[in-house]
Amino acid sequence: MNRWFVALLITLAVIVLVSPGIVGRLAEKSVEENLDFIASENDEVVVTTESFDRGWFTSEGRHRIELRDGAVGTVSENDADEHDRVPSLIIDTHIDHGLIPVTSMSRDSGSLKPGLASAVSTMTLDPGDGELFEIPGKIYSDVGLTGEAALRFLLEAGSRSFHDKTAEWQGADVTVHTNPATGSVSVKGDVLPWSILDDLGSVKFGGMTLEGRQEKGPYDLGTGSVQLEMGPVDLENSYGPGTGFNKLSFNASSKIDGDRVNAASKLDISGIRVPDFGNIDVAMNLVLNRLDALSFHRIAQALQNTSGSADPESAIEDLYPVIEADLQKLLVTGFEIRIDRFDVTLPSGKVTTKLRFDLPASATTAGFSWPALLLALDASADIRLPVKFFDMVQEMSPEAGALVAMGFLQKDGDFYEMRAEYTKGLLTVNGAPLPIPLPGL
Repeated sequence: MNRWFVALLITLAVIVLVSPGIVGRLAEKSVEENLDFIASENDEVVVTTESFDRGWFTSEGRHRIELRDGAVGTVSENDADEHDRVPSLIIDTHIDHGLIPVTSMSRDSGSLKPGLASAVSTMTLDPGDGELFEIPGKIYSDVGLTGEAALRFLLEAGSRSFHDKTAEWQGADVTVHTNPATGSVSVKGDVLPWSILDDLGSVKFGGMTLEGRQEKGPYDLGTGSVQLEMGPVDLENSYGPGTGFNKLSFNASSKIDGDRVNAASKLDISGIRVPDFGNIDVAMNLVLNRLDALSFHRIAQALQNTSGSADPESAIEDLYPVIEADLQKLLVTGFEIRIDRFDVTLPSGKVTTKLRFDLPASATTAGFSWPALLLALDASADIRLPVKFFDMVQEMSPEAGALVAMGFLQKDGDFYEMRAEYTKGLLTVNGAPLPIPLPGL
């Protein structure tokens, strides 16, 4: 029994005293992998390691996160000076490593949970003007034995004054899990109300709840779900009426079934305050079905590359030749796009819209043909708007009255309606057929 006890003590001593130095190197590598993984999820983000001092039991690291050149505009060489830089976030991290990170017990939120590392990070905002701003709150993170990481941002209630402004916050608790090996990221947490006030006005944020998960699927596409709720948000100023909204709710999900992408999203914003107009509510439900995953991914990548171009006009002109083959494949393989609800509630009433585009897959032996695709398309649109709203539009643009004269809008009580259907090249609006000429057929 004594031999087993001695062997146990020796094993624990090795774990506690020897493993930190060995695990420290693994922890450093794992931290870098997680940072690279986060950066890879957004091409506009650059993560730079400014320093990393690895000790036997603890390590200290500094990393800078910033946007690539062109993501937020650039400064000409004539106007640039040493402070004209892109804003960046500086993260300073203290790491306790070892299979059992005993040194972490000397700080807040320390833990003996087995892993590669237990860390605490502070953040500093570098606006690019040479004046640093310390961000309140800390990030507590644990790196597991297989490289997965859990990062928890904790912020206690507090306040701070800067540049004649006063910031007040009630706190935040947000946890992010990452796993570079599987490509998964999940987030869950709450940001409690905060505000910024000065002599000219105020910004008041009523809080936010967020939960989401993303996994790297086939064709390098991220799939998963997200739920977000926030509000109210109030923007007030001394020059005129304020604006904001009461509540925002957003839900979205996507998945890959075979080689097809299916996605759906739901957005609701209530109480949008528009000065000199009134309150507006917006609600939209969007559904995407059967999109070819590979083509969709390539087109999305091309669009993203265009948005980051130093010469957007030239990039847009060159875009179609780049995506032409993928766009044709996306259309030939077929898809369905639906806006099941797009409601805008105005002081004069509610405008409702429903749209549907269903394009079946074409025969694989048939060559690409725009007229053939238009013949195969099945689409519909239902639009309903209040008479009061239409009268207001007509006062500003009298030519809108032609829509009624031509029969595109028909009056039904207090509303104008349009019901349009398109199938096999024939467009029907409010029951009246409108043939569409298709060249080449």
